[in-house]
Amino acid sequence: MRQVGIFGKRKSGKSALMYALTNHKMNRETRYSAMEISGVGKIMLVDTIGVDVEKTTAEKSAESIEVALMLIPNDSFELELAWLSKLKKSGASIIAVVSQADKFADGGKSLAAAVTEVSGLKAICVSAHTGDGVEELHEEIIQRLRGDGVAQN
Repeated sequence: MRQVGIFGKRKSGKSALMYALTNHKMNRETRYSAMEISGVGKIMLVDTIGVDVEKTTAEKSAESIEVALMLIPNDSFELELAWLSKLKKSGASIIAVVSQADKFADGGKSLAAAVTEVSGLKAICVSAHTGDGVEELHEEIIQRLRGDGVAQN
């Protein structure tokens, strides 16, 4: 089964985003969720351990990921930049996600611009809480899995 990994620090909104993408209610016990995407088939969303917790576990998760969502919840994103580099080396197609965008006065747009400037990746602003940006992210995942989107690695 094809895998999409959700990476980020603890409390960056990884689990909330997974449930927003799958239209399920939050369940702290589950770390994996399968979903069907029209034209792509079944995929597994992998809610990884926080990249700021245990390096080896998160790195092991990265090995089988086809598309990696790197969540960036604030303007202190040095660790996330290091992980972007690791994910590029693993061959994953990477999508930068400004998570918890509803917490920013501008919806995360200035942080997204900073992430794009530093990483070269277009960042998508998403709020699992309000649903803003979830559909755009969903469409970007589909494009990456189908191979008809420009992979920005």
